[in-house]
Amino acid sequence: MSEAVIRTSPPAGPSASFFSRHWRGQYSLGRSYWLHTVLLSSLVPALAISVLARLTNDMPARYGMAGVLGIAAFSYVAWTWGVCGCWRSASAHVARGGRRWAEVVVKFLIVCGVISMVTSTLRAIPSLHEQIDIALGRQLGPPVVYQLRVDGKSLLLQGGMNDGAAEGLERMLQQSPSVKTVVLYSAGGWVREGRLVGEVIRRHQLNTYVEQECSSSCTLAFMAGRDRAMDPRAHIGFHTLYTVGGDDRINKSFDRKLTFDTYGKLGLPHEFIERIADTPASQSWYPELGQLLQAGVLTRLAPGGETAQIATIATSRDILEAEFKKGALFDIMARYHPREFARTIDLAWAKAQAHAPDAEILAVGREQVGMLSRRLLPIASDQSLAEFQQLLLDQAVALRGISAAACTELIYPRSRADAAAGREAPQAVLPQEFANREQLMTQHLLRDADPANAARFTLAERTHVIRQALAPLTQDQLKLLSSPLRRAQDPEGTCDASIAYLRALNQLPPETRRIALRVLYSRQ
Repeated sequence: MSEAVIRTSPPAGPSASFFSRHWRGQYSLGRSYWLHTVLLSSLVPALAISVLARLTNDMPARYGMAGVLGIAAFSYVAWTWGVCGCWRSASAHVARGGRRWAEVVVKFLIVCGVISMVTSTLRAIPSLHEQIDIALGRQLGPPVVYQLRVDGKSLLLQGGMNDGAAEGLERMLQQSPSVKTVVLYSAGGWVREGRLVGEVIRRHQLNTYVEQECSSSCTLAFMAGRDRAMDPRAHIGFHTLYTVGGDDRINKSFDRKLTFDTYGKLGLPHEFIERIADTPASQSWYPELGQLLQAGVLTRLAPGGETAQIATIATSRDILEAEFKKGALFDIMARYHPREFARTIDLAWAKAQAHAPDAEILAVGREQVGMLSRRLLPIASDQSLAEFQQLLLDQAVALRGISAAACTELIYPRSRADAAAGREAPQAVLPQEFANREQLMTQHLLRDADPANAARFTLAERTHVIRQALAPLTQDQLKLLSSPLRRAQDPEGTCDASIAYLRALNQLPPETRRIALRVLYSRQ
């Protein structure tokens, strides 16, 4: 009976190929399972991926992803070939004189393998869709655009770190040799492209600057700058570098190593990189300015507005006016004080035509708003006066611990003595929260200023409320505040005396305080 069974499935002749013989189950069970199925169907794809990684290392992501998908398809075919041939070999194992338990064990392992393969395939479907999209050319970020600023000194790179971003940057730099700074505005993209953009920046020995945001792989490009700075309102974000597609559980250790290796080569401290690696790819960590400086991400603090962004956008006076009106403060100024706003735009337009940086154009606007605010204080509402006085006190207290000279300049803005010797502008050293409060206070002042709020007081009334406010001050403090020369010689004492005076105003009874503020600021 066994001979008859063997004759019905005669062995293939010498000309039969290796692949067809395995497919028909004509090799021994041990060879079919261990060599053909376990070893060949897993080893060959692994070697192919290793070779592919080397070949596509310097190629766009779509080529590497297309290769991965091709190898994955080949792996499925190889696995199917190995499993089917092994199953047939197991079915013929007893007929060839083998033991039944070996057939049962191998078939059980094959069934377990099929279940595992189906499960992992279903789990990988979302990742597979993403990989196919990338192989067809999809990028991780929006299209890249380049903008040469009108002063010719800075170049904006905006969009994703997509394939070709570095090549485009190189072309723009070849056409604009006067560029000294690359302004980066990107939420990231490919790690490879971030590195390549960084190589272009490093090769041309350029500075890097962030006006709004630079996150993820954009930081790799940013770190290539010789001088690295950011607008105080901008954000630089980090998260662990990650592999697109594949099993997240398998990629996790590789991604962590990639993060440490990549940022370690850029010279960032281990603790800083540890925080980056611990931040999931779906989130971003935005370090504070102090942390960025301490870690060496930034080489210096910047006041902001260092490039000619506004002058580039504002190709006409009307466009410049529209840009100014995007800010709530200037929009209110245009509605309530159109003549002063028109003058502000005229002065800013002259700066824009001269291709001045943003800081100079905005400084014109701030100066005009400041002049208008001082003129409006005598007719401000009681609420605006109280808000102004409290802000002035809080700013003076904050500046006392930073710079007494800046504190004195805040209280006496018209005093310019010893300006060349290093007096600091208060706005340059105060935290951003004070700038925000000042904007809100100024908006209220511009809206509610009304000539009907003006009040006249007799000399006796003025003298009475001022004496009440000055009562808590010492004789030395009174002499200091009354003498411009002494104020210039003793900024620390002037700051302390000014703070004492402002606090004394707050301690007056409500009605007396209201009159005192009206008397005080009507004399501005």
